[in-house]
Amino acid sequence: MRLPVRSRLEPAGPRVQPAGNRMHAAMKPGASVWQRAGRIVLLWCGLLSSLAAAEELPLTGPERAWVKAHPVVKFGFDPNWLPFSYVDEAGDFAGIDAQFLGLLSERTGLTFEAVHAENWNEAYELARSGGVDFLVSTAEDVSRTPYFNFTRAYLDFPVAVIGRVNTPAVTSMDGLHEHVVASPRGHVATLALARDYPDLRILQMDTIDDAFLAVARGDADVVVVNIASANYLIGKLGLGNLRVVGTLPNVFQLRYAVRRDRPELHAILDKGVASISRAERQRIVAPWLKFDFVEIVRWDRVRRWAGGLLLVATCAVGFFVWHNRSLRRELEERLRVQRELERAHDRLQALNEEKAGLMRMAAHDLRGPLGGLLLNLDLLRMENVTAEGAQALDRMMLLSHQMIHMVRNLLDVEALENGSRNFRPEPIDFVAAVSESLATATVVAGRKGIAVDFDPAPGLPPVMADRSALRQVTDNLLSNAIKYSPTGTTVTVRLARAPEHRLRLTVADQGPGVSAEDMPRLFQRYVCLSARPTGGELSTGLGLSIVRELVERMEGRVWCESTPGEGASFLVDLPESRV
Repeated sequence: MRLPVRSRLEPAGPRVQPAGNRMHAAMKPGASVWQRAGRIVLLWCGLLSSLAAAEELPLTGPERAWVKAHPVVKFGFDPNWLPFSYVDEAGDFAGIDAQFLGLLSERTGLTFEAVHAENWNEAYELARSGGVDFLVSTAEDVSRTPYFNFTRAYLDFPVAVIGRVNTPAVTSMDGLHEHVVASPRGHVATLALARDYPDLRILQMDTIDDAFLAVARGDADVVVVNIASANYLIGKLGLGNLRVVGTLPNVFQLRYAVRRDRPELHAILDKGVASISRAERQRIVAPWLKFDFVEIVRWDRVRRWAGGLLLVATCAVGFFVWHNRSLRRELEERLRVQRELERAHDRLQALNEEKAGLMRMAAHDLRGPLGGLLLNLDLLRMENVTAEGAQALDRMMLLSHQMIHMVRNLLDVEALENGSRNFRPEPIDFVAAVSESLATATVVAGRKGIAVDFDPAPGLPPVMADRSALRQVTDNLLSNAIKYSPTGTTVTVRLARAPEHRLRLTVADQGPGVSAEDMPRLFQRYVCLSARPTGGELSTGLGLSIVRELVERMEGRVWCESTPGEGASFLVDLPESRV
């Protein structure tokens, strides 16, 4: 028999009354504490993943087409699963699930038709055989996943242990081994208990009502069920001799189990569940659940808790005393270490200043002799010397230039590290400044048989830079290009405009280039790359690192573009002068 689902959001009228007044008469005084527990349980109903209700679900095109092609969807249910699903006096499907499906019907555009069964097992087998499209109020279990896809949970509740008023409290799953547990046949709780606790004595009943009646008669000791069903059934069946004797750490979650050959329906129902807000869930569930519990005073627990609190307080006081003494000792040790570090810092500072002074002195003393050496070599070069002598002189002059360049790099690194390097940006004729560096570089390049090609764009504005730093950047890039260029090649220097009101210096060589492995380390200090100078020159690994620091201090940018075996291009962008 198929019946349409009710679409209203209220319980099924006077035919099934929520548990309340009949329970209250059978309960002992002092229910106010447990009423607070009832409110906590109601809050459980709202702790799901949805954030707010939606007027229309965000269905995909295929999902909308599926709804249009399947406007009526059949579902199965447990007729004895109060207050979630049951058949009322008029033969209609009713309960909490009827109200949830009514809400989902409004949002999905689907019409849900109930297919009746005598019990849960019959409804489950009907779904497995394809008689219905999905099941309501279904808990997910490994034994069911081969046949169904499960939506996200639309309700969840704590799991309670129900026993007679004289039943000792059950505080863990281990405590269940002392009792006979009544449980409805085919329910996921029964399946899980039998699978996970094979030694547990389980009395399987046809329905959940039968399980509660078995405990009330004394045929079984306890029944394990979600707190909502427990509350409702105790009142519905008028079982005044039953009460909650414990709760378990498990959470009972209700989902829709959709046949695996209905993936579109699974996606639609899952989106529908996600659209139901916490307030809507509470509004549906609250009229069905009225929580009244017997006041349970466990003096053995009170004594254990009191003893535990006293032990914790004693340990806390002892810990604070020990901790304060440890902090005092640690503070004294830190002060001692700090004093030693300050003395060591002062010694290192003095040594660093001494080292800087020695480097400045050495550089000053080396520049004079090296300059004189270059002058004398130039004079000798002008004399009538043999070809072999000229080559030797060129080699000596090249090495002298390298030594001067190395000394200057060491001094620049020292100045940048100690902060004594001052920068004074000013408008500079970009072409003239680069030409000054080219005058020296062309002589050095000529001694290696390397040509230098200068290609400045016409009408370039002045560049905003520090004059000395710009000269050092240009010198280092030209020296680097000449150092790695083979004889007979050309070093090309270009000046041009760049985006964002900048001027660009490009120094390109025809050397071995920079490998992909070396590129990340190219501008680091004291790094030896895989490429080697073509004339046997020495390299300190400082030139490019100095270029990067000087360019960044002038608010510029430097980078390299290279294809291994085809040379490398170093590009520098500096701001143009607006003056």
